[in-house]
Amino acid sequence: MLKSMISSKRLNSNMKNQLWISAARPKTLPAGSAPVILGLSIAYFFTGHINYGTALLTLLCALGLQISSNLINDYYDGVRGLDDGTRLGPKRLTAEGLVTPRQMKHAFIITLSASFILGLYLMFIGGAPIVTIGLTSLFFAWAYTGGPMPLSYIGLGEVFAFIFFGPVAVWGTYYIQTQNFHFPSSVIFAGTALGLLSSALMGVNNLRDTWQDKAKGKTTISTLLGPRIMRKLVFLFIILSLFFTLKMMNGLDLSIMALTAPIILFMLFSKLWPQILYKSQGQQLNDTLANIGKYLFLSSVISSLTLILNRHW
Repeated sequence: MLKSMISSKRLNSNMKNQLWISAARPKTLPAGSAPVILGLSIAYFFTGHINYGTALLTLLCALGLQISSNLINDYYDGVRGLDDGTRLGPKRLTAEGLVTPRQMKHAFIITLSASFILGLYLMFIGGAPIVTIGLTSLFFAWAYTGGPMPLSYIGLGEVFAFIFFGPVAVWGTYYIQTQNFHFPSSVIFAGTALGLLSSALMGVNNLRDTWQDKAKGKTTISTLLGPRIMRKLVFLFIILSLFFTLKMMNGLDLSIMALTAPIILFMLFSKLWPQILYKSQGQQLNDTLANIGKYLFLSSVISSLTLILNRHW
């Protein structure tokens, strides 16, 4: 009987752990790590070295902010009644009653605090630019779905995904490694490419939820433009991302082989593009969303490997 009780406690503990892992939304974490990976690679391309301790802290802060934003989203959408039985995306803990709002609030306060503490060293060595990036990132991780006027409720989700998962994250990572305020144009091209893919990711998320959001009074670009135009806009983001990736590599005078790598990746995901434009509907867009996340992450990895290899050629 004692063994049975211990086994039951372990099972309950494992179930709770699985719940919190799902609340962190691990499938979204590549969007947080990709700009850091690419920013580090650009810094290495130009300087030939990386401070690995600082790199690890930068990555942990980025992931911490991403997780915090996800937990905040779970909390506020839950208490405001936006997430309910009509939701097409993965179920949320607060709305489903799997954790209490108080527990979810404590969770995101802990992750935000941990991100801030980890970032203190980066702010110390990076000075005013990193202090500004760090504090604004903390604020907007909360303001995205928190506060009296959540950014995601007034059609600004894609805009802030572009800014903070694109140019800001790539430039911040590059700057903390080089301590050089003057940066090559490749940093902006790389940040723009990843920012556009993050906007595409957010766009498909909002495309999936168009009618539910409209019914609940939530304004997104998709509720304003309608699903048909939103699909074309998402695909435009992806095409422009490929353009800026090639622009970055061409500006660095990389080899022809390097320039073909992003094009090959785009072709490998050829089945995804019709899904975005017209095929996937409703819950099918969850798979489309996951595949865009994979494309985003692989795009940053391939670009990074290309930069590292060309550094040694």
